[in-house]
Amino acid sequence: MDGLLLDTEIIYTEVTNKILEPYGKTFPLETKIKMMGRDVRTATNILLTDLELPLSFEEYDRQATELKQVFFRKAQFLPGAEKLIRHLAEHSVPIAVATGSSKPMFLLKTESHSAVFELFAGHITCGDDAEVKNSKPSPDIFLTAMRRLDSSLRPEECLVFEDAENGIAAANNAGMSSVWVHDMRFSLDPSTPPAAHNATERITSLLDFVPEKYGLPAYTN
Repeated sequence: MDGLLLDTEIIYTEVTNKILEPYGKTFPLETKIKMMGRDVRTATNILLTDLELPLSFEEYDRQATELKQVFFRKAQFLPGAEKLIRHLAEHSVPIAVATGSSKPMFLLKTESHSAVFELFAGHITCGDDAEVKNSKPSPDIFLTAMRRLDSSLRPEECLVFEDAENGIAAANNAGMSSVWVHDMRFSLDPSTPPAAHNATERITSLLDFVPEKYGLPAYTN
C-alpha cells in the first residue's frame, strides 16, 4: 500500500527528518531504500543503526507515532492507483491489500479514502496480523492474503504489485508474478533505470500498467 497506492513514502521521509533534526542529521536515501517494504520494527532498527541514533526502538516509535497521527491523514492516492482499484473491482477481479503497516496505521492512512478501500471487500492483511510470522522479504503476508482471498488460489495465479525491492523478493519467494512500480523519486540514480531486476515487469507508475498483458480486462478509456 505505502508508496504503491498511497503517496506515504514522502510522508515517512518528512516524519523521519523531524525526529532527526535535533541530532543534526537528515534521512539518507540509501537508508530509506533499505527500509522500504519492511515492517516497522525492522525498518526502524535499520534507521537507528545506520544513523547511530541514541534512541531505543520504543523511544523512536513513540515520537514517530505522534507525528504520523497528524501527517498520515493527508495521504493521497498515487497516479493510476484509484483507477486500477476501481477497474478491477468493476470487473469482479479478486483483489487484496497486503501491507506491512499495522492495522491502526492502515486505518489512519486510509480514513479519507474508505470508499475506495471498501472495494477490497475486507481483504486486508496487515503486518501485525497473527498469521504473518515473518515480514518481507518472507512470503508470509502474500500467502496469507492469497488464502483469505480464495482458498482455491495457487501462487502462480496471483499478481503482486510492489514499489519496494523487498516486496518483489517476497513475491518471488511466494512463487507469484510481480509488477515493480519503481518510483524514481526513491532511486539513487533517477537518470538510469536498473540494468536488471527480479520482477516480472518494471514500470515507473501505475498509469503505465497494461492489464491485458496479464489476462485482465483492458481499460475502456
